[in-house]
Amino acid sequence: MFVIWGEIKEKIQESWIEFADAFAENPVKYFWRVGGLLFLAVLLAGSMIFLPEKIKADQVDSLVYSTITSDKVKRFDYSNAKQTITDSKAISVMFCVPKGKNYEQVLTILNDSKKMEELNRQIYFYPLVYDVAKEEKEYGINREQITFIFFDGGKETNRVVIGADGITDVSNELVPELNRLPLANIKKLELEMTTDSTQ
Repeated sequence: MFVIWGEIKEKIQESWIEFADAFAENPVKYFWRVGGLLFLAVLLAGSMIFLPEKIKADQVDSLVYSTITSDKVKRFDYSNAKQTITDSKAISVMFCVPKGKNYEQVLTILNDSKKMEELNRQIYFYPLVYDVAKEEKEYGINREQITFIFFDGGKETNRVVIGADGITDVSNELVPELNRLPLANIKKLELEMTTDSTQ
């Protein structure tokens, strides 16, 4: 046992002497190596923080938003949805899990150009895909229902629900119910939001 420890100790000392000699000959080379390792560590840490959000947003874009053709249905920047709601003067948001019978019915209406001509506002679609329980608690919604909420200055002023205790005849009731939500000069505000997002 002592013999093995002695050999290990001797090898460590030899390695340290070799490193010290090499460092003395060319210290810049080793500073560059240490700097490169630190840079890679920071890059890796940053990607672990930001990459999952980017992946989530890309998945929502390709799996959910790609199925909607209406220009009255707007996508959320999934990672900034809460901030968008808070910062908007007035905004109508659809919260739902993007699957099921009710969702398919709503999707058919949203993709129907004639029905969308009757709609007097833009709808921002917030798909409940990640952290659903957290979103349910925060916005007082139920994943089994589709909920349209009108926010005025970041605060809820009205809502329309599809499912239990809400709209049941989606094809005939949805657009008229959405049109009854407060307008609050919504066309002007939507124009301002569209202008801001293009700049």
